[in-house]
Formats: sequence, C-alpha cells, structure tokens
Amino acid sequence: MNPLRFILSIALVCSLFSCVSDDFNNMAEGFVPPSPRDAAIMAVDQYDPDIRRRGVTLLANSPFGGAPDYLAMYRDYVASDRDPLVRASAIKALGRFGDVEDAVLIAPWLNRSTTDSTQVRRAAAVALQRLHNQEVVAFLLRSLRDIDEDAQVRASVATALGQYPENQVFVGLIAALQAGSLSINLSAAESLHMLTGQVFGTDWDALFEWGAKIVEEDRNLFAYQMAYQYPTYQHEERWWDRITFWEHRIHEMPDFPVGLKEESRRTTYDETDE
Repeated sequence: MNPLRFILSIALVCSLFSCVSDDFNNMAEGFVPPSPRDAAIMAVDQYDPDIRRRGVTLLANSPFGGAPDYLAMYRDYVASDRDPLVRASAIKALGRFGDVEDAVLIAPWLNRSTTDSTQVRRAAAVALQRLHNQEVVAFLLRSLRDIDEDAQVRASVATALGQYPENQVFVGLIAALQAGSLSINLSAAESLHMLTGQVFGTDWDALFEWGAKIVEEDRNLFAYQMAYQYPTYQHEERWWDRITFWEHRIHEMPDFPVGLKEESRRTTYDETDE
C-alpha cells in the first residue's frame, strides 16, 4: 500500500472519530450543565470575557440569579466591564432581576455616544421594557428620535415607552409612526394603542388629529390607557426540540414591569370580572 495513502487514511479515520467524540462531548455538556458554583466561577473569570459572559448568562437564566452578590456583580459589569458582550449580558440580567434604580444605571447605554455596540443598546432597550422609572423617559425618547440608530433598538424603545402616559411620549410615538422602518412603526402603534386605548394603527395623521381634539376639549389623552406588560419571546416548539431535549429553555410570560404601581396592574379581564 502506498505509504502516503496509508498516512492520509489514518488521519481521516482519526479526524472522523475526533468529530464524533466532539459531538458526544458537546451533547454530554448539555446533559450535565454547569453547576451553580461553576457558573459563578465562570462569571468572575477576569482573563476570558467569553467565559465571563457565559457565566453571567447562566446565572441570569437561573432561578437564583437575583441573589444580592450576583446583582452587585451585574451592576459592576454594566458600569465598568470593557467587553461589550459581557456588559450586554449583565444588562439583560438586571432586566430580569433588577429594581427601579437599575433603570437609571442602564438608560445611558441607549446612546450611541456612550457605546458603539449595537448589542449593548439592544439589551438596554429590552431591559427598560421590564424596569419602570420615569427618569429614563428622556433617554428613551432620544434613542427613538435617532434616525441613525439600529431599527431593532428603536422598535424595542418604542415598546418600552408604552408604559409612560406622558404628552411628550405621545408626540414622540406619533413621530415614530413616520419612521422608515415597519418594525418601528408597528411597535409605536402598539404602544399608542396601550396608552390611549384607541385603534388607529399606523395612521399617524388620524391619531394626531384625535389627540389635538382631546387636548382642545381639555380631556385626558390617557383616559382609556390599558395595562402595560412587557413582551417576552415565546418559543414555538418544533419536532427537533424532542431530539435536542437536553437544551434548557426558559418559558416566560408577559408581566408588569418592576416599579409600576399596583393599581395599574389590573387587566381588562379583572375589570370585567368585577
């Protein structure tokens, strides 16, 4: 047998077995996910930002991720970590476990002048859908008006504004109906519907005229405001999910943002029952 061909055959076999071995190792990691201790150690790894990001993500997706020590770590990473993906993960974690003051910490990261990372700005926009604090409205409106901002960021910001019944928010969302992105238009329309109870879709002209009439008659623009709940990603199960059953997925339901008054947490169903 040709020696060169023999060497190549051995290399090919080893490569195939190596691939199979790697596949089984990856599957094994899925069957035996990192322990809470492993996740915590990964989250404080100061040498590899990717390991640090994975650790933060594992903690944020766990039921114990809101422990005081972890919250302090997330806040520190938002303020000072140099890696944008670690910062984005920490922002997401605060969006899930943080309080109203964390909204103030997160809001500046919506600005392109603060960070050029789209991932960080997207994470900030989504987190502010879950944390209610009127001090962040100006940051949200500034981001929404930024025509050079990523459309997904602006759409997420428009959704977050649906929890603030303020005249400046009403005007800002009407302006967003005229943006050159359908995703921004639809998010702004949904928030305007939540704030006013009116159904004008993306017809900004009709909504503006309605608002002008309400103001002229000295009535409340938000008299029919609906209860705001932040949206969540709903995973639609597919046949391959049964094969990759070892993958862990969090199934969240829409809920009220931290910081909203209790009396605003009544759905239309509750009112109907009463």
